[in-house]
Amino acid sequence: MSDPLFLQFHTLTSYPGTLLNRDDAGFAKTLPFGNAKRTRVSSQCLKYHWRHHEGEHSLRDVTEMSVRSRHTFRQKIAAPLVEDGFSEESAAAVTYALSQMVLNGETTKSEIRSNAKNALGENDPLSVTDLDRIVVFGEAEVEYIKSVAEEALEALDDEEFDPESEAQTSTAIYNVLRDRDLQSNLRALGNAMGLDAAMFGRMVTSDILAQGDAAVHVAHAITTHKQKSENDYFTAVDELQDDDTGGTESGAALIQSKELTSGLFYGYVVVDVPLLVSNLEGCRREDWKDADHELTKEVLRRFTKMLGVVSPGAKLSSTAPYSRSEFLMVESGQVQPRTLANAFKEAVEGDDLLEESVRALTDYTDRIDGMYGKNEERAVATIAQVDAPADPTGIDEIADNWIPNQIAVSS
Repeated sequence: MSDPLFLQFHTLTSYPGTLLNRDDAGFAKTLPFGNAKRTRVSSQCLKYHWRHHEGEHSLRDVTEMSVRSRHTFRQKIAAPLVEDGFSEESAAAVTYALSQMVLNGETTKSEIRSNAKNALGENDPLSVTDLDRIVVFGEAEVEYIKSVAEEALEALDDEEFDPESEAQTSTAIYNVLRDRDLQSNLRALGNAMGLDAAMFGRMVTSDILAQGDAAVHVAHAITTHKQKSENDYFTAVDELQDDDTGGTESGAALIQSKELTSGLFYGYVVVDVPLLVSNLEGCRREDWKDADHELTKEVLRRFTKMLGVVSPGAKLSSTAPYSRSEFLMVESGQVQPRTLANAFKEAVEGDDLLEESVRALTDYTDRIDGMYGKNEERAVATIAQVDAPADPTGIDEIADNWIPNQIAVSS
């Protein structure tokens, strides 16, 4: 295996008076850590907002994102084929057989015939192509599967069989899907993915889809200090009162409360660069150095600039939770990554939580370096007026020059 390359992103971001990520009861998510309970933002919440960001530096502007649905094979493949003139039964039978070849590797004669028969004789054949779990594919993979299905349906015209016979029809479908190279290509789609899945993995709980390993690993963000929260008590007044509704007496039509929190959050993200190149370019991970790196560089450039400005979006209208990171450190190295969250095992205190947190992180980094050696190159951008683990520079310099140079040197 070729040398690995990991990029580690460490951020400090302050949010006043917000409810960034709620639990099932509507309270702020928390996590016990070190000597105090912390406010938490889940990694799933963070990734959701990064994937769906449509403003400046959006990942969605780079290349196709993924389609995530149980209905992909029906709505994106079978239904359009029916609109093109193929029968519902044949389109559904071929599509469902293909779905099981892709998702479960079912390519034997008995498996393909059995899967095709599921749609034959059904009152609603297309319903068979709806799956019992979410699948994740990029638009390119969806188009490829659709083209295979279309070619298979066209090839059925050259097969001699009785369309009224399920046995003969399913055998004919097997005959047009039996090609070994085709079957290998379909099985390989278990590793193919759109951009967001290439970065964050196939975010579903299916064994075949788990092969799409995430190249970007995201930790839950936690406050560097103990949780700071307050219940927000609010009312809604009925402005159209009259004699029938109580006249002009004082009172509220609604009384509720919500928990609000404030905090300085430590965020941690790791990018496995060889795996990201592999996922984006379709090469083997060990061949990443020989692949084209331009798309990877553009993705990382956008991600670096987006990381500090895209906020979780709960209670937008009542809290305006728009903050920018006030500290960003990116590390590049070939050894196993390590979080710096342990710098905050003892909850930070003080009048300026940012500067105290940067001091704690810098001290911890120095002590880890002293124990294991300095194994990473570092770039820092911050507004804190204290010593950091590297001389501060700007976000644009890190994103546009420093990170691409790290990839170029490693490859």
